[in-house]
Amino acid sequence: MASTAYPILKTVDEFCQASFDYLIVGGGTAGLTVAARLSEDPKIRVGVIEAGQSRLDDPNILTPGAYMRLIGNPEYDWKWTTVPQAGTGNRSHEYNRGKGLGGSSAINLMMYIRGQATEYDDWATITGYQTWGWNGLKPFFLKHEGFITPSVPSQRSGVPPSYHQEHHGQSGPIRTSFATWSAPVLDEWHQASKNVGLKWDSPHDAWSGNHLGGFSNLSTIDRTSGSGTRSYAVTGYLRPNRERENLCVLTEASVDCVLLKKKGSGVTAVGVRFTANGRSFTTMCQKEVIVSAGTVQSPQILELSGIGDRSRLESHGIECLVENDNVGEHLEDHVMTGLVYDLVEGEFSLDSLAVEAVAEDAMEKYIKGEGGPMANTLTSTGFISMLKITTDEEMKDLESLALATGELGKNSSLVQERRILEGRLRNEESASLQFFILPASFDPSRVDGSRAPPVPGVVNNRVTVLVSLTHPASRGSIHLSSGDPTVAPQIDPHYLEDPMDVKILSAGVRVADRVFQCSPLVEKVKGRVFPEAEMDMNDAPLREAYIRRHTRTEYHPVGTAGLGRVVDENLSVFGVKGLRVVDASVFPLSISGNIMAAVYAVAEKAAEMIKGEQDSS
Repeated sequence: MASTAYPILKTVDEFCQASFDYLIVGGGTAGLTVAARLSEDPKIRVGVIEAGQSRLDDPNILTPGAYMRLIGNPEYDWKWTTVPQAGTGNRSHEYNRGKGLGGSSAINLMMYIRGQATEYDDWATITGYQTWGWNGLKPFFLKHEGFITPSVPSQRSGVPPSYHQEHHGQSGPIRTSFATWSAPVLDEWHQASKNVGLKWDSPHDAWSGNHLGGFSNLSTIDRTSGSGTRSYAVTGYLRPNRERENLCVLTEASVDCVLLKKKGSGVTAVGVRFTANGRSFTTMCQKEVIVSAGTVQSPQILELSGIGDRSRLESHGIECLVENDNVGEHLEDHVMTGLVYDLVEGEFSLDSLAVEAVAEDAMEKYIKGEGGPMANTLTSTGFISMLKITTDEEMKDLESLALATGELGKNSSLVQERRILEGRLRNEESASLQFFILPASFDPSRVDGSRAPPVPGVVNNRVTVLVSLTHPASRGSIHLSSGDPTVAPQIDPHYLEDPMDVKILSAGVRVADRVFQCSPLVEKVKGRVFPEAEMDMNDAPLREAYIRRHTRTEYHPVGTAGLGRVVDENLSVFGVKGLRVVDASVFPLSISGNIMAAVYAVAEKAAEMIKGEQDSS
């Protein structure tokens, strides 16, 4: 819908009357980044088509502490569903992705994590594309970041911020800042982690390419005025450029397919077909179509366009124009489980916000610019190596599983990945598990996204430690389930299919509970809720059974249009001229931690490559 406050937002008629050099499919994290950079040249005409609503200046999005109003809410979240997962008791999982301008950067928990430098170097190793190693990507982390140096005392607990300016961008469009408030239990968690023997000292700067240890994390929260607001693709890349005459954005329009034209023996992308207001439209472009629909929808759009596995496409009545059976394959997703504890009386939990008076007080402080829980999200995290928390026997078992390639032996690329995973197991600098503290209740059994109904008069007072697998061995897929573009794709992440994943999470759950049994944290909890207090946490089969019933997505799917498999070094789709993919689907391997920062970096790098090709043509 057109907007006088945002002249770049167009009606469908206005959009169809415009002419474009570049068409971008998806106005999410990556799509808006690329659109803003390409349209810096006033001679380049850029169009963006987004299926969701614009939701500009929405207080639910902008208020950091309101994130729980977004995830699982169909107004903001696509709320897809996986096929039943054998590894988690044949249950279907809710699959959350942002619905609207900004994509998942509009609904996520705003954690700003980059990953390990060696993980990006592994990208270069497995693809052969040396420009996609850490040194090739670091400039683009700096380019998108607008780091806010802490300047005033905060109301926070936990580990003090540790950073060095040279590892941070100072003037980028995405603002990053440290928390101004956190729950007091964070102090006890960090101290107990050290006391139990974890390597939990803060890295000198967790964004330098080494984030092992426990640290205060950055969030994408703009604290330049008031209590702070979410800094995301809309506020960083769209709002400042809302009056550009060469940038057009159409929302509430779903792309059905990329239009491909056969030219001699080749295929060229010339435009897209989309649906808006119940009607079908086509719009053309002079240079390129850039698919930035995310890990779920980018492969679906490629397949609907005739790019993918021939037999799959033909079974849905789609002519295969470019055969590539890697499209939609190699899905990786971080999974997490949780341990939940009742706090003693007097300890603060975000559960107290269920009390109307407490919630009103927190919101009033936020509005007055006094910070508090509504001005913050998860405030600290940490990563550890498997080598530090397993016995020799457990490590041998894991290595044996990693090297048992079986049917993978037919695929040299997957065998190489398994060897990388095996090497990480004994590498004390590898970030195998991520821990973070949520000072609130959490039910890890509700993988379908449902929430327990409130009990009148009962307010929990709990804390949760989330344990996340950073380098999953399981590989899944996302494919179209129909030739009808309105039908949701088939999402099959193969959660916990590989026994390595279960055993790594099992070790993480064991050590997390040991932290809660250690002083000074043990004095702050009354007992364990999940798993039940009676469960013996030293019993590996019991831990593994718990994990299979209580593990869900951490919202970080990648890899379904991977570098070297579906796209080349310049993110151009193999076999098609004028078509690129730019989003998390191109990640050839998952990284440790939250993927948002890497998506911004990939998009910035893509935009620079495209502009460089313009200059040389």
